[in-house]
Amino acid sequence: MLLAGVCQPGAPAFAQTDAPAVDCVLAPSQIVDLSSPVAGVIERITVERSDEVVSGQVVAQLEARVERATVELARARAEVDPQLETERINVEYDERRHDRVESLYDRNVIPINDVEDAARNAELSRWRLEQVRDLQEIRQLELARAEELLEQKTVRSTIDGFVVQRFKSVGEYVEDQAIVRIADMDPLRVEAILPVRYFGVIQPGMRAEVQPETLDGPPRQARVTVVDRMADAASGTFAVTLEMDNPGSAVPAGLKCEVRFTEAGRRTLGSVTGPGEPLRIVDGTSSARRTKSCRFLRTLR
Repeated sequence: MLLAGVCQPGAPAFAQTDAPAVDCVLAPSQIVDLSSPVAGVIERITVERSDEVVSGQVVAQLEARVERATVELARARAEVDPQLETERINVEYDERRHDRVESLYDRNVIPINDVEDAARNAELSRWRLEQVRDLQEIRQLELARAEELLEQKTVRSTIDGFVVQRFKSVGEYVEDQAIVRIADMDPLRVEAILPVRYFGVIQPGMRAEVQPETLDGPPRQARVTVVDRMADAASGTFAVTLEMDNPGSAVPAGLKCEVRFTEAGRRTLGSVTGPGEPLRIVDGTSSARRTKSCRFLRTLR
């Protein structure tokens, strides 16, 4: 009888209750431990804890006197090469001489052997010039390689964010250890744990309201980005990750918070709740499941 009443048109399937607000934690969207790609001794660290950094900013420099000297040597060899100008002059001279010899040969003044010797000398001069140019290109590549080796001694931030920890000091030797830790505070990542009965109700893209603990003001808006596909059997819960804009890094990471979803009724249960209204769950039972139960009852009548 109870199930028959449920299947009547317009009859509520189960008592509707608002989904409770769940606890959450605010975390940085990214945390990066910066280290050097090569081993060396730290010459200077340009940032302190809580300093704001931007992507590409130098945060540390390793001792690099040898690499700087190598770059200067490679640059001098690449930019100054008198041999190139010498070979260019030789090519011009041998080509003019070849033209004169050919002119004399056309007038039967000199034998053919002189023309062939002049042509051979002009061709050898052109080949030597090309060889010098190839060598010049190799020296440019050597300069680029030396500059890259020097750049490896510079540690730069890969993200915009704040320095949250310094692991090393000037004078310490580093090989594969982190030097500083950078955290991206805009946007913030909101980590929440929900009862498994809400699985399938919470969907990526859904909006939610987040109220950070100890902070006054209206709730902040967040968006679901990840819904874990594996639940925890022991606690009967699953994890949800949201993204919350944090302009100016006004809200610090690490705070506890409270999150309430506002669109699940409209998006997954077909309820009449409008945008901004609290999530309503029908005792954890979906509309599809109730429809299937009603169809089963009809087959028994």
